[in-house]
Amino acid sequence: MHLYGVALLRLAGVAVGFPNVRGKVAVGAVLALAVAALAAGCSAVSAEQVAAPEKTNITVDVYPTIDFAGLYIAQMDGLFGKRGLNVRINFTPASQLAVTSVINGTSDISGSDYVTYVDNELNDNARLHIAAEASSLREHNLELLAGPHSQTQTLAGLKGHTIAVTSSDDIDTLLVRALLAENDIGTNSVNIKFGFQLLNISQQLDEGQASAAAVPEPFATEGEQQYGLQELADVDQGVTTDFPLEGYAVTQAWAHKYPRTLAAFDSALAEGQEIADTDRTAFKMAAEKFLGIKPVAAAVLNPPDYPLSVAPTQLQRVVDTMVQFGMLPQKDAPFRITKMTG
Repeated sequence: MHLYGVALLRLAGVAVGFPNVRGKVAVGAVLALAVAALAAGCSAVSAEQVAAPEKTNITVDVYPTIDFAGLYIAQMDGLFGKRGLNVRINFTPASQLAVTSVINGTSDISGSDYVTYVDNELNDNARLHIAAEASSLREHNLELLAGPHSQTQTLAGLKGHTIAVTSSDDIDTLLVRALLAENDIGTNSVNIKFGFQLLNISQQLDEGQASAAAVPEPFATEGEQQYGLQELADVDQGVTTDFPLEGYAVTQAWAHKYPRTLAAFDSALAEGQEIADTDRTAFKMAAEKFLGIKPVAAAVLNPPDYPLSVAPTQLQRVVDTMVQFGMLPQKDAPFRITKMTG
């Protein structure tokens, strides 16, 4: 597989300081998030066409969700092994920890959401390289749910009530802000409360700790089946339709040091992505095997889309939407993703 280009997420202009939600400030004339754009048809690249990797043992840190089903299937079906890779999948309790492990060198590849990647790049100048997309939003893959005893039955009814999210600055929070705006609900009219854990969110809604919550699959289906949670809205609408969610990243230094390893990983992953998108039986097996999802839930849950290549125009939507809905200052609006040859 050949990389036909590199895209840079960059700020045009003079040096600017970026306030970090974690308390640091990074200053630079250009802060760049490199994006590998894969050649068309890369999913058809066979194991025999991939050059021997420089590094055969690699660790991939991801948060345990169905967004990474392409990875699970590639591991389950031995697609990495066919390309000379021995892949260890390590589950982390938070998306940020997956990115941190790549930055500090304790893992090779991270799977995380794009808001987290952008935050790390702007705030810490992490010099990351987006190697592949993992998932993008599809109908009912992320829902705004209310508890079975909630008095809130509509989006408009959320005014003055609490919406639970996991973090103040992750992808789900961005999508909730966009959903509210699409329905003419000001974020100052609701209480968006962070600190909730997806593993417990259904029970917390059932107990009335919040009026509603942004719940992705498989937690949405599990919550509906076990606790009777009710959908207030499907987040896949308006400005966030088909929105890019998660991707795989390495450091730029790692990508330059191990290009054949990254190409082998991408080739196997693309094959896994295609299977995840087209073979429901394989998807169900991977969800049960790697995530412990019960068969009754795995059979009916709504998976995201599993893209086969990185689309710079798609990732640009993340930056623009972060600015539009207040998760990046307006001064960061000049950031653009441009495809560079090289």
